[in-house]
Amino acid sequence: MKRPLACAGFLYLAVQMFAVFLPPAAFLPLAVVFIAMSFPARKYGGRLWAHLTLFCLVMAAALLMRAATLAVWFVPIQTRAATSARIHASVLETSPGFVEDTVQATVLVDRMDGGAVRPFRVHFTALPETVSGERFSADVRFSEIEENAYRFSNYADGVFLNGEYLSGYRPQGECSAIWARACRLRAVLVGTLKRTLARPYSGMAAAITMGDGSALETEVRDLLRRAGLAHVVVVSGLHLSALSGLVYAALRKLAGYRAAAVGAMAAVLLFVVLVGLTPSVVRAGIAMLLLYGGMLFSRRSDGLTSLGAAALLLCVQNPYAAMDIGLLLSFSATLGVLWVVAVRRRWRVEHPMPERKLARLGAELLWAALIPIVTSVITLPVLSVIDSGVSLLAPVSNLLVVPVLPAAVGLGLAVQLFGAVPGLNFMARLAGLGCSLILHWILCVARWVTSVPHTFVYVSGTFAVCVIILLCGLVWAAWRLRVSFCRAAVFCTLFIALCALSYAGADSGVVRIILAGGGANPAVVVMEGWKTAVLYRGPEANIAAVQSVLEQYNREKADFLIDLRTDPDPEALSAAFAARETVCVENDVLNHAVYAPFYDVLLYVRRQADGNLACVEVRGYRVGIASGSVDFSALPKLNVYIAGTGKPVGLSCDELILPGTGSYRWLEGAPIEARLWSRARVVLRAGASAEILRE
Repeated sequence: MKRPLACAGFLYLAVQMFAVFLPPAAFLPLAVVFIAMSFPARKYGGRLWAHLTLFCLVMAAALLMRAATLAVWFVPIQTRAATSARIHASVLETSPGFVEDTVQATVLVDRMDGGAVRPFRVHFTALPETVSGERFSADVRFSEIEENAYRFSNYADGVFLNGEYLSGYRPQGECSAIWARACRLRAVLVGTLKRTLARPYSGMAAAITMGDGSALETEVRDLLRRAGLAHVVVVSGLHLSALSGLVYAALRKLAGYRAAAVGAMAAVLLFVVLVGLTPSVVRAGIAMLLLYGGMLFSRRSDGLTSLGAAALLLCVQNPYAAMDIGLLLSFSATLGVLWVVAVRRRWRVEHPMPERKLARLGAELLWAALIPIVTSVITLPVLSVIDSGVSLLAPVSNLLVVPVLPAAVGLGLAVQLFGAVPGLNFMARLAGLGCSLILHWILCVARWVTSVPHTFVYVSGTFAVCVIILLCGLVWAAWRLRVSFCRAAVFCTLFIALCALSYAGADSGVVRIILAGGGANPAVVVMEGWKTAVLYRGPEANIAAVQSVLEQYNREKADFLIDLRTDPDPEALSAAFAARETVCVENDVLNHAVYAPFYDVLLYVRRQADGNLACVEVRGYRVGIASGSVDFSALPKLNVYIAGTGKPVGLSCDELILPGTGSYRWLEGAPIEARLWSRARVVLRAGASAEILRE
């Protein structure tokens, strides 16, 4: 069998991903079934049966490991939920808190109520100000991890409980473990960067060299994300290969390739420990160690085998690592790079390089541009799951940025090393100048790319994920069957066009009503086809929330805007959403009005003394929203009412959505018979009943 370790690693990773959605009681029976299936496969032999045997054994091992993890690790930790204790713990990592003089922290608990326990991790959203590597004792209360978008990320990091600080915080000195010493060293090195480089370059340098994103400004992070350069400030294989490559090149001529390989391996180990044992860094570290280990023993390193071994080791250590978004993005991008390398190798065998230097340079640039194109496509399934977007100009931005990134990493490390040695401050500032110039170039490229309109696209939903996976499979099949590039491009283009037409047909007649805002008075965005209406209420913070919803659905402006606020500012609101038509209820409506902005949508607006209300009617289905206290007695029964803090009088509805964390005191004693929802959205389809989806 070719590359059995790679096959086993990728299969193990896939099983651990899908095992999240299986009931725990099914793990052991399924494992027994796969073990039983492996015996006839081994009996018959042959290549096909060898693959089947490997498949059955890996499936059984993955399910058994998942069951053992639940029984030995996960369940015993979660039994502590809803209990209180006096803990003794070490701080693993911190980030700024939402309350003054507090931090968000992940800690490692090793003692409870005076007795030693098996160490486990807990996340605190508000802990008295502390730093990584310190120890403390405090009275806390444990709770389960909330079921939100960050739940599996916490599980991947080994965090299975939330903690609430109660009282009695007492520092206990510094932790002496290796990881704690690495945290303190990292803090010193990052401090050197902050003293030497100006903002925002200091935050960027800390992120690309030490994996410390705490000082990275939100505007810079969002700018790089929209330019397709988010991976630049996330330590991964790109940064690790740059560092180890610099060390290997420096030692190669001085001490030979074996000593250079040993030095590169030492640099990899030191860097992995220094930046933290995150899944993406560990994956890259294992791959680099296998690469330089092969050089040390005069053996060739295989990229797929290294990647499979990394997947196997990470998921054996923690099965939930398979759900880490950073790891999945890193793995998929690495697979794309390896595929481009294989295609290039085959192309060189079949087509010799051109003799002219200019033509050869053009060919090299085309191959270099192919890497970000392929990685952008192959990471789309993961980005679709997390409702993220992709820049259509990512190949251009990566082509201009990636070649200079190793220099930025090297100069950033030089700033830290020279800054830590007395008397070498001049060298640190000189290296900092070079690093700042490169980082300035990266920001300039990002600003130029994001200034081009319609180049950042959100791809989300199950349909998009399935289409992208099928497209990747189609491209891989074409490569394996040696289909010509032109034919493969035509087939892929026809496949994408067919999928787009199918989606357009299925989406016709669909009306989406989406809540925008995290408070108790969110705005409402109504979408039908490419038409968009916004019913705005609540605080100014809802403006950013509405803009985020429009961006996620690839819309740059609102076609119709209704300002329901009793204290409106319609000009500023219209400019924020680039609205084509704006209605301010307080200024433009005397009593009531009806608008028909779309084909199937009617908007009924009513002005009252203490508030304003609106009703979205779609083919007889009514969804109500109000700003302030309003009287619904003159309206027919609503199918859905999106509540707010204002009191509705005479309300009659089938479904009641209670967004945010409002108190909704008007519910006490109110004669409302309705099904209650928290944070939901409404999807209406032509010829079908409405569907309310919990967010």
